[in-house]
Amino acid sequence: MSNPSTASPRLSARQVLPAIAGIYISQTVITAMTTQALPSLLRDAGASLEVAGLTALLWIPWGIRFLWAPAVERWRLPAGRLERRSRTLVLAGQWLIAAILLGLGLAGLGGYFFLDGHAGWILGGLLLAALVAATSDVASDGFTVDQLASRQRGWGNVAQVGGSYVGAMLGAGGFLLVAGRFGWPWALLAASLAIVLLSVPMLPLREPPRARALAAQGHRPGLLHALRRPQVQIGLTLLLLSSLGVRLTLGMFGPFMLDRGMSLEQVGWLFGSLHIVAGLTGAVLGGVLVRAAPGWRAVWIALALKAAVFALLSVAAAPASLAGLTVLLGLLFAVLGCLWVALYSALMGIASPLQAGVDFTIFQSADALLAVACGVAGGWLAQHLGYAFCFGLAAGLTLIALLAVRRQAGAERLSSSTQVEATHGR
Repeated sequence: MSNPSTASPRLSARQVLPAIAGIYISQTVITAMTTQALPSLLRDAGASLEVAGLTALLWIPWGIRFLWAPAVERWRLPAGRLERRSRTLVLAGQWLIAAILLGLGLAGLGGYFFLDGHAGWILGGLLLAALVAATSDVASDGFTVDQLASRQRGWGNVAQVGGSYVGAMLGAGGFLLVAGRFGWPWALLAASLAIVLLSVPMLPLREPPRARALAAQGHRPGLLHALRRPQVQIGLTLLLLSSLGVRLTLGMFGPFMLDRGMSLEQVGWLFGSLHIVAGLTGAVLGGVLVRAAPGWRAVWIALALKAAVFALLSVAAAPASLAGLTVLLGLLFAVLGCLWVALYSALMGIASPLQAGVDFTIFQSADALLAVACGVAGGWLAQHLGYAFCFGLAAGLTLIALLAVRRQAGAERLSSSTQVEATHGR
């Protein structure tokens, strides 16, 4: 239960949920373009799986943004003042990303950039867009944690994760479809327009001030404040264990289906239709799961489902038909949607109200660094040991995560029971 003296006023759920969805759709458009669309485009052009896996290096801005997150958070929550500046930071970031994509697309249409001869410039532009997105996401995370009360986090995380799946649809499937039919410059222009439109729900919002008791503390957001907290240390460990399997294989789903006989356009439809429907369905189920089994209990249940699907993919990687593999990928997308809702809900409960943006950014940065390492490793493993080995390894790693999270869930329930008994015993 929060202390009334430190409880800050919040916007209504009716205002917050559309804004959160728009924010996370925009952020995920960039990550999906770089981590899902690009590997498929490169593989379609004849690149090796190792080269396709190297696109995971574009996760680096998301992995190292914790270094400047405290500076962003200090500007978002000025010391000794009641105001919050999340809205300004988020909108500036979204519009700058849109401008970068617009510039790249216009340069391509004007004949200044060609994919075969100027790939370095195009990737550099996307890297800059990713850097801006990663920076503004610090404010996005702070805004989300600040404005969602604990009872709203389940459905708030549905909007957050569901928004991410819509962003994945636009940045991966949608980008591939437009690029395959009209060319990559038009795909960039379409992405730019989408990001501008997605900023609209945030425009009319006016953030309420912080509680005076919080502002009066004059806290200076910093990394050490977060890393010294046992809750953050436990959260980091469990997050990395829970994400290890999927980060090892995420960039290989598109190349896997291409190698099994799908065309690039079919892979675009796979990410643009099945991915979004299954992911959103899983996210909604995740919201229900979090309400029924709050905290880390929801996480270990989702991990059990993820391990089972990866095991089925490992067994079916060679003999299964395209239709069977498509069904399994759909199941995996649904389970991942459920898992992210559960994970984000558990991690938001750990973030400190004094520097929510920094705390939650540390979690996401750690996950992004894991994605860089595992994306490159996944490409190497798939190239040399096969897709079946990759999926089987992901299943085994998920089982290890399941055991660790279930232990934490048990400790959480024991602590809660002890607190209840102490309260009744007074």
